Amino acid sequence: MNVNSTLSIFFCLIFVIESRDLPKYFPNCHRYDPKINECLVKATEQVKPFLAKGVPELSMPPLEPFIIPEVVLEQGTSALNFKATLTNVTIHGITNYKFSRFEFDVPNMQFFCDADLGEMIIKGNYTVNGKILIAPIVGSGTFVASIDNCNATVYQKVEVRKKKGVDYIFPVHTNSSIYVGGPKVNLNGLFDGNPELNNVTNKVISDNIDELFEDIRPVIDKVLTNILEDFLLKAVEGQVPFDKLYPPIP
Repeated sequence: MNVNSTLSIFFCLIFVIESRDLPKYFPNCHRYDPKINECLVKATEQVKPFLAKGVPELSMPPLEPFIIPEVVLEQGTSALNFKATLTNVTIHGITNYKFSRFEFDVPNMQFFCDADLGEMIIKGNYTVNGKILIAPIVGSGTFVASIDNCNATVYQKVEVRKKKGVDYIFPVHTNSSIYVGGPKVNLNGLFDGNPELNNVTNKVISDNIDELFEDIRPVIDKVLTNILEDFLLKAVEGQVPFDKLYPPIP
């Protein structure tokens, strides 16, 4: 799995941006508040409409829809053996999230999060070459995928680093996992647009979607982790000083 170099360059640019304040419409949660975890869960709801539209103060584009220029998926198991490149991926529904847990273990500098998401629609272009079960899958075209609901769990270890004499927190390790209900996917353009082979292959995918998704889930988890760490988390943590992001006192 890797993410397009265009995204990588964009992520690197985050670290040369000068120190910024947390936008005034973002709530502050004080790191020594005994109720900090309640504050953080509440904050996820308060910032939702702003994340949907984008946060220019932090150079964060809109999450509705969320656009990924390119993602490469590669898997080699008995059920799935393929390489697929997805481009111009558009995800609708990310801000349908609801956090049930957002904990900041301040002494150990680590976060624990659980969130439920409703329906999401994913569209884009693809090229693929490989095998699904015993069926070959080759071609390029457009795809539409959807999920009825999902649960995402995220763990992040951070550390304090100085940048120009100011403390910031940076991710050391991020791990995420996603559990999906009701996945569906349809590919158009397989086998040079041969309608019969295209329909047969989509039926194989549809009939085995739950098992196939479990096989590919580790790859999707890696993609999700990469997006969370490099795009969403570093965008905030790498720009806003620790004392402004999580003030020590009210």
